[in-house]
Formats: sequence, C-alpha cells, structure tokens
Amino acid sequence: MVKRLLVLSASIGAGHLKAAEAVCGAFKNCYPEKDAVHVDFLKYCDPVVSKILEESYYFLTSRMAWVYGFIYEKEKRRPEPLVKKEQLLLALGKYKKFLDEYRPDLIVSTHFFPAAVVSYYYPKYPVPNGVILTDYAGHPMWVYPHVGRYFVACQEMVDELWTYGVDKEKIKVTGIPIRPEFGLTLSSAQLREEKGLPPDQPVIMVMSGGNAIGPLMEILEVLNRVPEGFTAVVITGKNEKTRRALAETKDKFHFTLHLPGYVDDMHKWMRLADFLISKAGGLTVSEALAVGLPILVVCPTPGQEEANTELLLKAGAGYYLKELENLEPVVQQLLKDPAKLGQLRENATKLGKPGAAVEIIKELVKMAETAEKFSCSTSGDLL
Repeated sequence: MVKRLLVLSASIGAGHLKAAEAVCGAFKNCYPEKDAVHVDFLKYCDPVVSKILEESYYFLTSRMAWVYGFIYEKEKRRPEPLVKKEQLLLALGKYKKFLDEYRPDLIVSTHFFPAAVVSYYYPKYPVPNGVILTDYAGHPMWVYPHVGRYFVACQEMVDELWTYGVDKEKIKVTGIPIRPEFGLTLSSAQLREEKGLPPDQPVIMVMSGGNAIGPLMEILEVLNRVPEGFTAVVITGKNEKTRRALAETKDKFHFTLHLPGYVDDMHKWMRLADFLISKAGGLTVSEALAVGLPILVVCPTPGQEEANTELLLKAGAGYYLKELENLEPVVQQLLKDPAKLGQLRENATKLGKPGAAVEIIKELVKMAETAEKFSCSTSGDLL
C-alpha cells in the first residue's frame, strides 16, 4: 500500500516546480491520511550548482535562444541520455541519505535530472516510479531504464517516445499537471469586479515566462498602436524590478495598464481575460487551455516551446507572431471579431486537461499497488 509519495523537480524553469506542486497537492487531496513531499532536487543536492544552472538557463533562453535551440536539437541525436553516470555522482550521495530518512514507496519526477538519478539508483532502491514530461514534445533526455510510467501531454508524444525506445504500454496521455483551481467554472464578470477591472472592456493578458524575461515593454508599445479600447494586465511574477519599470511608463499608453505583480491565483486572472500574449512554456499553455484562453505566442524559446506553439496552431487555439510588428493586426482582428475569438476559446477548451494531476496520481498508485514487491533496502553504496 502506498503511504509516502516523493515528488522530485529541478529549479531550471518554473514549469517543473509548478507541475510538481500540482501533483503533490493532488495526492494530498486524494489521500489526506497519507504523506507526500516535494523536493527541488537540484537545490537539495547543491544550492550553488542549482543557482548557476538556473541563471545559465535564463541567460541562454533570454539572450542566446539560438544556442539553447542548438543544444536542444543536438541532444535529440545523442545515442545515450544527457545525464551520464559521471554527472550523477554529485547527487547520488544525498539522494541515498534522503531515501534513508524518508523511505518513499512511490516516486515521480517532473525533470529529467532527478529522473536519471532515480533510474540509476533503482537496483538498490527498486521503488515504483514515474516521469512527467512538462511540454508537448518528447525528448530522449527524459528516457531512462527502470521508469514505470511516462505521463505525456498529448497523443502525438506516444509515438515520439516509442521511437526513443519506450514501451507504449508505459506511456499514459494525461496532460500536464496543473492546480485543480484551473478546472473551476468562474464568472468573468465577477472576477473583473473582484480585481477592480472595467467590466465593459476587453482584457488582454500579457506574460513572458516565470521571471518576466521577455520583451514586455516592446509588446505594450505595439499594443499602444491598437486604436480600440481595452485593459492590459501584465503579470511580472517575482520580477519586481520589471514591474516598477513598467509602472513608471503607465501614462504613455492610451489603454488601462494593470500590474498586479506576483499572483497566487493565476486561474482567476486567466479566467477573466479575453486572450493571452505570452511565450509558450508547457505549464503556461496547459493552464491557459484549461480555462479556454487563446494564446498569441511571441518569442518562443527554440526547442520545446516551438513544439508547444505548433500544438496551439494545429488545434486553432492561438497564433504565432514571428515578429512583434505582426501582433498589432491580429489583436485588432480579435477585438473587432467576437465570433473569431469565441472559436479560438472553444478550440482551446477542447484541448484543456484540468484534471491531469488527479489522473496521474490514480495511475501512479495503481501502478505501485500492482507492481511486484521488492526488498527496498538502501544498505550498501553504488558509488
């Protein structure tokens, strides 16, 4: 019987952490008498290395996106996983110590780094485990031996992972896990009143990744050329510097600019908006689709975000603006054509999977309870 769930993520991009928190929360809601813990594995193993990798990731994706894209595509062609045995040595010692203390009987990873460690240590601790891919495309860096289940966002990823050697019976199409609040049906009018927004104007939501590293000012300058009246809500997250900088420019825009900063009720902001202008991170896309919010994608990170964008386009749930200058006519069209906007919203809703986290939990528990039982001693050492 499953008593303890361990959810492992890595702080390289906010999406992995948010997916892990959603899964952990779903487990506690489904089984309140049982225990679940979420660990940012990278920070747990080495905070200094974690900080370097996180800052490097944001630098590459914001300043040298083409380099990131090159690495992403090159790793697709590697004959072996990205994380090799030598690179695991940093983490194995602390992982073993954590297992000795916590002794989970079910593990799920939302990042390939902890997934690699769990797989490598499996001969010593053969606990049932799964991996949750947090974008709408597969990649060999997620594929390791000893993984019991792979949870993916869409059907196309099943064949993709199969080409990397994964048995199709191990792949479950669940969607990307998000908080259950995104599945709530809420009144847009009531939410606008709650947030102090005009009830009789369209609301355009603008985001640019978890750290607001994208061209937010440039987007607002393009929106300022759109003659129609509207309110723009810009979510800057924990990037207070960017929020203050945008606040100082409020008077230059003809539209109402709302800057709530960091929010912990994103489901409400997305529910009250008419459409979203954003990058195409896996969690952002999943949250938006769950509430039927169309996305106008700008500056997607090469690699996984391009695949996420392709999914939106194929389903008719958004647009891809290769140049910011192309944003103006699309926004004008949507503001003038409620029927077109309504179709986009309907298409987005069809793709949404707000119950993904609960579905993943049920599948993990089923897998663990039907799995062959092993002696899970952590005595000895692999190193």
